[in-house]
Amino acid sequence: MTERYPSAVELRQIRNWNNDYEAMMKWIESLWAYRDFGWRKKGHTYYVSTAGWSGNEEIIQAMKEAKNWFWNQCWYQSTQGGHYVFKVKNYLVEKKNQ
Repeated sequence: MTERYPSAVELRQIRNWNNDYEAMMKWIESLWAYRDFGWRKKGHTYYVSTAGWSGNEEIIQAMKEAKNWFWNQCWYQSTQGGHYVFKVKNYLVEKKNQ
């Protein structure tokens, strides 16, 4: 578990990530503070909670700003308290693997 803030370079990497969303989420998980509490993956669905950590909120903002359209294609739900659900649709995974 990391409790450090993501660097400007790491946030820029998220904003400029390619279309490999599964790799992007795996990398983001490595940066995520309190992932034991706030990160769960089931299939291609990710359940993430910021746990009130502003560093995680910065990562969420970078995900929203990503040039790869991740947020538009994979965001499924947000609820009060910093809880998010992302679904990487099968056709996006299959397209990447072709």
